[in-house]
Amino acid sequence: MINRKLDSENIGKSNRRLVLQLLRKNLITTRRDLAAASGLNPSTVTKIIREFLVAGLCNEVSTEVTDRIGRKAIELRLNRKAYLSIVVDIGVEETSIGKGYFDGTTSIISSFKTPSTFEEFTKVLVENTGEIMKKIPKYKFLGYSISVPGMVDVEQSKIVYVPHLGWKDVFLKDSLSKRYPVVLDNEANLSLIAEKWNNPDLAGLGDIVFVYVSEGIGCGIMLGGQIHRGRDYSAGEIGHMTVQLDGPKCYCGNSGCWETFASSEAIVRKAQSSGLELKGSNNNERYLDILKNHEKSEYSFLIEEIEKSLAVGIVNIVNSLDPEVIVLGGVASMIPEEALKRLTGIVNSKVLYATGQNIEVRRSILDTHGKTSSNMIGAALHIIERRVDDFI
Repeated sequence: MINRKLDSENIGKSNRRLVLQLLRKNLITTRRDLAAASGLNPSTVTKIIREFLVAGLCNEVSTEVTDRIGRKAIELRLNRKAYLSIVVDIGVEETSIGKGYFDGTTSIISSFKTPSTFEEFTKVLVENTGEIMKKIPKYKFLGYSISVPGMVDVEQSKIVYVPHLGWKDVFLKDSLSKRYPVVLDNEANLSLIAEKWNNPDLAGLGDIVFVYVSEGIGCGIMLGGQIHRGRDYSAGEIGHMTVQLDGPKCYCGNSGCWETFASSEAIVRKAQSSGLELKGSNNNERYLDILKNHEKSEYSFLIEEIEKSLAVGIVNIVNSLDPEVIVLGGVASMIPEEALKRLTGIVNSKVLYATGQNIEVRRSILDTHGKTSSNMIGAALHIIERRVDDFI
């Protein structure tokens, strides 16, 4: 009898999770559409929606006008403010803080220059998040979700290593909150989570690599529909793949890492060494200034360098992991269309024959304005997924 009751409870929770996921995917829908999409009995969906309405997870907004005979369907809208989180994007040069909403959207509220020491960073972070926390009702607060430009132990919420900042084996939870969850993940993994959730073209794909280009380069790897982090959480650190043994010194201590040639910092350094003056207060903004001026002849050698340097790493990724698609995110999502075509051509001319030499390299749909925000969207989605069983 007890086992039967537990089975019933598990089935009920699974059904509620499914309906909630459909609500979050389709911000305006109907009970009829939810029943059709879920395969659940309409009466089961009606019961679940009744519970969601009481809990404030969704609202009835209007009556759908249809050509169908019979009772008109009442439209449902996900309540994006049902639960809120504080999302943080730790950047090598600048850290941004914002709110994460229940529909997976975010709003940036403040930013500050990232201090080099972890102690000073936590002090400034606590001050900034404290102001935001005052305006969030406690019963709606999911916790803190943080994007890290380095290796993260997601189970212990520990920052394992951030090469650019020199942080090793440090925790944020004790400083931020002992009461609320503090979840962390790598910026490229979070970007991949966001891209997979929002991009319908990726819906049926399970093997994806998201190349996140910023001051460094990180990769989110999805294999068989699951994020692959590796035994020591360093699986996506492909930016530290050696592409030239005697190459430039990297922040990680090695020489000739991919990111020493293809990151925003590397490309900007090359531009400045040639005498070009770039607009922008940081390397990402200066990189975007290069892309903005791609049609000017004096910038052509830099566009070619971007194409070739990214292609080198992508070829190695394809030959090693055989993904279905490569997604360029961060500042690389703003690469001009013609440059993207040339880059893709280089990749397909170099990858192994077994790949079919028809690898698709595409830009992130979330970073189309060059504001590397996909990781913050991923942070909002990440903490919802971690907490979802608490409110269904």
